[in-house]
Amino acid sequence: MYIFMGRQFRANKIHKTEEKMKTIQVFSETEELIISETKKMLQTSGDLEDIKIIEGTLLSLEMLAQSISHYPSLLNQQVLGKHSRSLETLVQNLCTHPGLNLLLNTPTKAVLGRGFTIAKMNFFILISYVCADYLHLCSGRDNIRKVIALNVFSIMAEEVFISIISDDKLNIDLRTKSGFLLAKIWEHRIYKGIEELEPILTDLWISRQSFTPSFGTMQGISEITSFCTGRNPMWLNFLEDSEFNEDILDALKEYLMGLSYEEMIKIEDYMEAESISSFNMSDLERVLEQSKSYPMNDYHDPREMYHFYVRRKNNAMFREKSCMRGPKSTIEKYIICYMLKHGIIAGNGN
Repeated sequence: MYIFMGRQFRANKIHKTEEKMKTIQVFSETEELIISETKKMLQTSGDLEDIKIIEGTLLSLEMLAQSISHYPSLLNQQVLGKHSRSLETLVQNLCTHPGLNLLLNTPTKAVLGRGFTIAKMNFFILISYVCADYLHLCSGRDNIRKVIALNVFSIMAEEVFISIISDDKLNIDLRTKSGFLLAKIWEHRIYKGIEELEPILTDLWISRQSFTPSFGTMQGISEITSFCTGRNPMWLNFLEDSEFNEDILDALKEYLMGLSYEEMIKIEDYMEAESISSFNMSDLERVLEQSKSYPMNDYHDPREMYHFYVRRKNNAMFREKSCMRGPKSTIEKYIICYMLKHGIIAGNGN
């Protein structure tokens, strides 16, 4: 009888664990397909050593996901003695502990989940290296790059939402909506409910490579408007919004031109001093007297999108603290705030 009860207890425990496991999606269908095709490719080539590495990394990811899933759901209510926690209290706690204080008020599941996303990104980078060695057999290189980009985007979106939550100058409604969306990222490790963000920001990232800045008209918005609206119709509404201001324009210029606000001012001052109407990019480092603030090593590496965001975010934070001229936030933050305000993405507890 004791053994039976023990087995029943273990069965219930396993059942509950499986329920929790549903909150972490280890791989999407596209990712599963890439993994399957990579294994077949390696089996065809007879490279048993690489197969062993892939299998070992897969097992580690699955074990990590299982460990994370054992933590309570962030979306459900949890009661411990006289204490109760829910999605609403979590979001409230995030909004009242911004900045550095937020880190120590972040649920364990969220901290581990971020590591999981980075680990998964590194796994697909590993697969991309393997495919590079078998170009004649690998047909899904573009899909691999897109999967890496989606994982990078998830990490970046998490940081943008944190920056909104931590900004006590924004109204509490906007910060609360961001808190709900952040909790969903933490819970599922995929961007549930914010799918609208990915195409807008990633398309802009890809298309900025073809943007040719006209340094002779750096104060103008016409070329930027024409460029952006040609990518996504939402940009026209964003640029014509009543709250669109010089700060947002400068943040957008930084993004498209790949230069900091300070560097753009320096170029404009140089052009005025030299009485010239156009600027040659080959003279950039000579005029700046140093390398660019936002170096771009490899446009094809999706991680550059995150590096670019972090550098601009750090500069914006420095300007804010130092009361300096220039954008005080990134264009990503401004866009997401706009989308939240206008209900383009739904930030709620549902």
